[in-house]
Amino acid sequence: MLLRPEGAIYFANAPRLGQLIRELLQEFAPKVLILDMRAVPVLEFTALRMLLDAEEKLRQDGISLWLVALNPEVLEVVQRSGLGERLGRERMYFKLEQAVESYQQLASAPTKTPK
Repeated sequence: MLLRPEGAIYFANAPRLGQLIRELLQEFAPKVLILDMRAVPVLEFTALRMLLDAEEKLRQDGISLWLVALNPEVLEVVQRSGLGERLGRERMYFKLEQAVESYQQLASAPTKTPK
């Protein structure tokens, strides 16, 4: 599932954004949630904390969170929070095309069955 939030994400709008995302996750049950952050100029601390908590909950539910196209300021905030380290290079992309390509490779990879 690919979502592109627009505008600053801060304490006042983060809960509503989180609720919308939860509703979409419940409806579509994706294995990967890609947030295209190119239109997010500011990610305030409270919103970042919610994103960090959401990543943990998503992981527990078997959903992988990927971030794409973070502007330099938002990227710095994500990296300082520890979320960047948690996601690693494999779940943070400079371009949406890179994330889509990685997803396609992941989706087309044969699943291994236990012996």
